[in-house]
Amino acid sequence: MSLDLSSSGDGFSVELAKQKLAEIARTQSPLLAIDLDDVLCQTSERAAAWHNEKFGTDMSTSSFYYAMWYKNPGWGTVPETLDKVKEFYDQDQLQHAESVPGAAEGLQDLQKLGYHLVIVTARILEKEMDSTVQWLQRHFDGTFDYVIFSSQPEERVENNGRCIGTTLSKLEICTELGSFLLVDDLVETALAFGRHAQRPMLLFGDYEWNKRINSSDQWCFHEKLKEEDGREWWKDEDVELQPEDKIWRVRDWPEVVKWISQRTNHKAEPSNSIPSSSLPQSS
Repeated sequence: MSLDLSSSGDGFSVELAKQKLAEIARTQSPLLAIDLDDVLCQTSERAAAWHNEKFGTDMSTSSFYYAMWYKNPGWGTVPETLDKVKEFYDQDQLQHAESVPGAAEGLQDLQKLGYHLVIVTARILEKEMDSTVQWLQRHFDGTFDYVIFSSQPEERVENNGRCIGTTLSKLEICTELGSFLLVDDLVETALAFGRHAQRPMLLFGDYEWNKRINSSDQWCFHEKLKEEDGREWWKDEDVELQPEDKIWRVRDWPEVVKWISQRTNHKAEPSNSIPSSSLPQSS
């Protein structure tokens, strides 16, 4: 049976979502929040490979200068890119994405340290959420206690409360959860956590897109390049972290485990992970 998040939205308010997160905080301590895309799942690698297969391009993630794909070479205009993103998920291309090297071993090491693991990831389309759960079944079944989708249009809960969709941001979710830290690949998320809220944050991966902020303005790469007369403007937009920021860059999963291990002072205890039968099963 595939996940149907829409069936449980009626009457589920943000207050109830916060109560559910508070309940998780009480029963799942100590807790680590983990992003999915490009932290656990090589989503961008698969997107580049799919684009090359579909459109005959020679795209690689080395030219993914920004988190929004339309701001990168080869994706086309904003409407064209949005159509491609919809097609990518309509074809369930996420299922062809590999896991990030070292993620499985790293998560096992964190569980041995006594941590409970929760997915906190942003999703736009409902199809993306269903695809995400199916991908987790295949690669990390039994690893995560909860899957929480941030910045949703409404509050939703499914699978006996194990899968939660909420209008809350990642920062609000992690604050309610009382998580030890978040592991995420976006620098704007890192700044929201580690600079403005002073919450610990591991900025994951040696990626081009997490060197610079993805602003909310919409423009496509070839239009911007024309405006800049061919100047490689993105190289001037790298974010410099400050000593007071509670943000630490980690290149890979061994560095994640090392950083957390060095700062773990609680007594290790077994983590109550979701048993294989708890995650929704695809038909």
